[in-house]
Amino acid sequence: MVEENSNFEIVLPDGTMYKPEKDDRQKRQSIQGYDPEGKPKKMIFSIKTGCDRCGECCRRDTPIILKEDIPLLTKGIISEKDIYTIREGEKMRSSIDGDTYYSSMEIIKIRPIFGSFTCLFYDPVEGCTIYEQRPTVCRQYECWSQNIAITGLEGRRLTRAHLFGGIDFIKETIKKHEEYCSLTKFQDLIDELKKGKEENVEKIAEMILYDSSLRDWIKEKLELSDDILPLLFGKTLLELATFYGLIIEKEGENFLIKVIQEEET
Repeated sequence: MVEENSNFEIVLPDGTMYKPEKDDRQKRQSIQGYDPEGKPKKMIFSIKTGCDRCGECCRRDTPIILKEDIPLLTKGIISEKDIYTIREGEKMRSSIDGDTYYSSMEIIKIRPIFGSFTCLFYDPVEGCTIYEQRPTVCRQYECWSQNIAITGLEGRRLTRAHLFGGIDFIKETIKKHEEYCSLTKFQDLIDELKKGKEENVEKIAEMILYDSSLRDWIKEKLELSDDILPLLFGKTLLELATFYGLIIEKEGENFLIKVIQEEET
């Protein structure tokens, strides 16, 4: 360890020179180098040591809801309209690197602002609008350190079983939806279709129609709003289709299904 008042410095391979500096207001470091004309230059940058409510994490993704967050739901700070389900095996796009990956487990998250990854509770001026009563993941996330992973997620995560396990009608409806609209089955049918099994077009269409009809049925049966359906059943198969390599257009009760041609690398 180098003392703060040390004259220690490092010359980096590109000719820049690193030297620690002391600043009583905040931990700071400096990089001493040279501009294209050979003149000395100095850039000062700060090291974060705590949350300064910059909003970066709020704009990057929305938090996962844990069982510890149930009081936020019971108090109405977060409503059932503010959250949605990501199903096990769901293909999704990373907000960090843009790559797609499959969710290894069912999770419930706060919904993003439409067309973005930004948390529903983030305001550009005010910042987090529920900051004092924000979810556990937000409280424990430390963007300034290496502590950015959620430990024990599988055991701590909130699921639909925790929310609706005691309501038999909803529990059975979700079970039926998982059976008929399995994402694993959806993926398999699409993979086979891409290999030339054209009869899968009809099976995929039937699955999409069932997914849509079931949502309409339970909405009418229980007089629910559309905002509740993403929590009960996750995203629609129509919404997910492009992630699985399909273009689907609905024309009345019929579906026009096209395979997205992958670019050769």
